[in-house]
Amino acid sequence: MRSSRPIHEGPARSLRHAGPARSLRHASVPAARPGAAACAAAWAGGLLAFLNLWGPAMSAPAADSGDDAALQEVVVTANRRTEDIKDVPVSIGVVDAQQIDDLHVDGYEDLSRIVAGISFAAHNNGPNGPGQDNITIRGVSSTVGNPTVSTYLDDVPLITFTGYEGDTEPRLIDVERVEILRGPQGTLYGASSEGGTVRFITNQPDAKAWSGYLRQDYSGTEFGGFNFDERGVLNIPVVEDVFALRISAEYGKQSGFINNYALEGSLAAGTASAGPLVRKGVNNETDAVVRIVGKWSIADDFTVTPSVLYQQVSLGSSSTFLPQYGTFNQNFQVPSPDTDSLLLPTLTIKKGLGFADLTSVTSYLYRRVNRDTDGTFFNTTAIAQFTLDAATTPPYTTHTAQNNDILGNIASPVFFRDNFNTWTQELRLSSPVGAGRIKWVAGLFYADEEWTHLDHETAPGFSAAFQSIYGYSIDQDPLLNPTVGTPAFNPNFWANDLVWQVYDHNNVDQYSVFGQVDIDVTSSLHVGIGDRYVEAKEKFDEVGAGYFDYGGEGTTGTPFYQSSSFSGSTPKATATYDLTDFASVYASAAKGFRLGGETTPNTNSLCVQGLASIGIFSSPSSYQPDHVWSYELGSKSLLFQKSLSVNADVYYLDWTSIQQTITIPICGGALNTNIGDAKAIGGELEVRFKPPVINGLTLGANLGGEHAYVTSTVDAKTAAVGQDILYTPKYTATLLADYTRHLTDSLIGFVRGDYAYTGQSYGSFQVGQPGYIDPAYSVVNLNVGIAIQNFQIAAYAKNLFDDRTVLQEPTINSVLEGYTLRPVTIGLTFQTKF
Repeated sequence: MRSSRPIHEGPARSLRHAGPARSLRHASVPAARPGAAACAAAWAGGLLAFLNLWGPAMSAPAADSGDDAALQEVVVTANRRTEDIKDVPVSIGVVDAQQIDDLHVDGYEDLSRIVAGISFAAHNNGPNGPGQDNITIRGVSSTVGNPTVSTYLDDVPLITFTGYEGDTEPRLIDVERVEILRGPQGTLYGASSEGGTVRFITNQPDAKAWSGYLRQDYSGTEFGGFNFDERGVLNIPVVEDVFALRISAEYGKQSGFINNYALEGSLAAGTASAGPLVRKGVNNETDAVVRIVGKWSIADDFTVTPSVLYQQVSLGSSSTFLPQYGTFNQNFQVPSPDTDSLLLPTLTIKKGLGFADLTSVTSYLYRRVNRDTDGTFFNTTAIAQFTLDAATTPPYTTHTAQNNDILGNIASPVFFRDNFNTWTQELRLSSPVGAGRIKWVAGLFYADEEWTHLDHETAPGFSAAFQSIYGYSIDQDPLLNPTVGTPAFNPNFWANDLVWQVYDHNNVDQYSVFGQVDIDVTSSLHVGIGDRYVEAKEKFDEVGAGYFDYGGEGTTGTPFYQSSSFSGSTPKATATYDLTDFASVYASAAKGFRLGGETTPNTNSLCVQGLASIGIFSSPSSYQPDHVWSYELGSKSLLFQKSLSVNADVYYLDWTSIQQTITIPICGGALNTNIGDAKAIGGELEVRFKPPVINGLTLGANLGGEHAYVTSTVDAKTAAVGQDILYTPKYTATLLADYTRHLTDSLIGFVRGDYAYTGQSYGSFQVGQPGYIDPAYSVVNLNVGIAIQNFQIAAYAKNLFDDRTVLQEPTINSVLEGYTLRPVTIGLTFQTKF
């Protein structure tokens, strides 16, 4: 009898290549908090004692174990066809549905701690968290323009711009597996696959039988409170063998653990502190998801699959804190809620044509992000500190105390409103299933991407407070109304206490043609070649208003407008040699390409001063494409009667014209530009082992290492030669253990655990400044339970030893903020399959 869990909703668990190395960071494991450690130890110890009491001796191999001692082969669709992972000359990390459940993988950040070569970064305009992370593979990281890593839900690209919001992040419900394709994948997956591609492969409707799945999760978080997550799947064979519906849904709430305190003292005078507690757990999260998929089998070789996904992730406030007030503490005057909504209708049509299979994928992505934040520090405090206090004459010098203590502390709410609308159409032909020595795919792709961004910042009561202090209207003050004494005098310059407003509109039309051919030269030697050519045109316009935008291109009411065109190709060549039926070596050379784009003009007076301070005297209006050449050698093997799996690779990257965002001093704005070139060398190693002497035990180790560094620069003040590329851990490692034991014919016990270490990385090019180094950290997770036929109950702990390392300290709109792991969370899950 196979020692596997009967709950799994997708295909059999992939243990040969269960996932690449997990990101690591702390060299030592912090001491466990007494309550969490005692509870987890009691669970693990009690269950192991129970297994040993009821099960046969662990040292005796089972005589009738069948293929229990063998690792299962892993099937992927990285080449747009179903293949054994061994036959694909690409470094691929796979996380299957069972691992997602067992390890409580909730999103990109958890994936980065399970898979080697992948990491995440805080972007310059917002906190980390769901929908706010920028994903990086093999150090190809950027927080500007198109992503460096493309995200796919099945065959649908989730294309959105980065810069003000993070990458689109689908919730992991009813997912069969996640494939992480490392290295450039532009040939088959487009211009945003410069560093790699993340593919979420979902379970499909089955027209043969009813089935379903329910999962309930209840937990508690230290410094937080009660959490719950309810999710379910129902498969309905509406017309047997012809049409089926698959409906999946999730609703859950996570308690917050960040506390907000009142502001005391003066921000402008540097005497600010955290006063009385205002509210605990402000960063609570609510998740709601519904996905409906239909599959109509018109004929054996003709299917139509419509689907629609709607999800909404709502945060009560940011999960960042202010390091000067201690971990988990902030003193923001303005709440910072964030609602990220995604609507994704798609239509996939597949038709066999005899000589080839035709696939059409049509999709529309609508994403809306409504995010608020506290702008006091970079609005009213900045005005008091850098404008009023900097004046050397009365009446400003006689009101310094009121400037700092009153005007500089007036709360400034900031509203970011981002809307993404993307239409995509892909048509491709591919060699039919069972094709002989030559397999091929060719296609056309079109995308119409639109993005609007509104940044609206006010300081309610600022004008009235100024008049109360100075005795005259703020609109008559030559410092705060620079139109005074000019022909363009505006007597309502401070109407509605507007401090800053910018409305951006981007539109990108992208066309591409692609193809790839793979040839079995002999029974052991296989070669492949492919390319994609893309052309794109971007249109950008901007209009601005308010004190901080004075002098900007779009402040007159006439939008600033510009456009650019870009083109490029992404060739790829591979060679694979089969050493045995279960071992191969491969080599690949591939180019990654990312479109250029337009950038806000930054011509307002304060940004002009800031740019001059870093040696830039003419702000660019656009940035050019960047590209990566990647060279990789690897091997994949399944050894010792399939009890040991070893996948290894080494690579070299040459990255040219790196696109990056630079924060502008004084004004706090951002400049998107090409900063120079970089190189990287690294490798990944993934090992899975099922010891023959211990039936039901699987061990795993995922290791990764990389050195990515700047080799040339256009401005040493922004990035110097020799500096490390940002957000790229030097070393990562994950250790996994999975022990499953039959207690009776129908009762199974299991213990799963993992330790993930993420090494030191860099979060800034500014040497010695806060956030320059992101320290190493480690995470330990544990999951223990029993399964009885189609029912399972498990107890788990995430971040068991409560690591509180400050992972990143991003400077967000001139404010240094901190980000750490969710505190130790302990819970129970109940699952049933029917």
